[in-house]
Amino acid sequence: MKYRIIFIALTTICCLQANIIIPGPVCNELMWVDGQWNLEMYNRIDQWPYPTLEECYLSANAGSSYFLPGSFLPYTLIVVDSTDLQLACPLHPMQDEIELGWNGSLVGSSCWITYGPDQYSMAPLPGESLVRKMFSDPIHFMTWGLYCRDTSPTMGESNDDTGCYGTFCGNVMNAQGLPLAGAIVEYWPPDGEYNVITDMNGEFNKEMYTVRYDIQVIYNEVTYIDTTICVAPDSTTYCDFVLPITSAKPSLSILRKSSLTNFPNPFNPTTNIQFTLPISLDDVMVEIFNNKGQKITKHSCGAVQVNTPTTFTWDGTDAAGRAVASGVYFARLMSRGMQLKECKMLLLK
Repeated sequence: MKYRIIFIALTTICCLQANIIIPGPVCNELMWVDGQWNLEMYNRIDQWPYPTLEECYLSANAGSSYFLPGSFLPYTLIVVDSTDLQLACPLHPMQDEIELGWNGSLVGSSCWITYGPDQYSMAPLPGESLVRKMFSDPIHFMTWGLYCRDTSPTMGESNDDTGCYGTFCGNVMNAQGLPLAGAIVEYWPPDGEYNVITDMNGEFNKEMYTVRYDIQVIYNEVTYIDTTICVAPDSTTYCDFVLPITSAKPSLSILRKSSLTNFPNPFNPTTNIQFTLPISLDDVMVEIFNNKGQKITKHSCGAVQVNTPTTFTWDGTDAAGRAVASGVYFARLMSRGMQLKECKMLLLK
């Protein structure tokens, strides 16, 4: 095993010395003007000798070609079109698979621009471009580029986020049309996040890059809907998701992700009660019960924002301001009559 590892290592080193491993060229933006495609390219190479434009090729469904001689300096943007190719290579405006790369003596990563009705990247409408934006998976720590429809092309200049966002919003409800709080709307590809959770009205709202998304709607850890949506630039994609269930209680995702604690515990005579919520809620309150199940007081917290710690002090008195006896008490986190969380407290005098 020792000699096998050494052999593999030496073989790898020889391969690396035989080929220069460099990052491939990147397409930042693609646009059609009067039927002619224009492509913005970026050179990521900072190693001497720098490759020139004629060492770069473009491949598409209709063919492939190297570029004509030209300057392509490191970390620079250039805009090319069909007249810059050695051979004719039309790009289809509705769907295509385009690859940019270096010639065979330069080992490097390729850049793929894939768009169409069956791809995450959609074809641009007239006046729009496709602009490269980075997506990231927060679970597997992966990032990659996809091409978004953009109503504000910046061909030849640094890209911004103007024109490549849309809004995805809607409601999740049960079969009777009642809102389902805590339903999870998962989407792919992820943008650093991969889901949005409905509020107490069953509503969700998310600003997203303009690509096609795979959508799953999950309630109490069961996937009820699996579909696809398209987010268009500067517009709203609205969806009502009706689940074939009768329950209208908050999902387990709320109950499990909410937190409710008190400190100190045991206490005498005051304790701080703190909670956080996985979604923004209005009409939030904490009710205090004794060990007989009798409600002795409550504290109204009003509207509470997502993942924002909220703290208040209970002074060990009931609703009339009278000091309560030593014993076990329970704090219950409530919203609209529904219990989200409970914690046990011990008052020792």
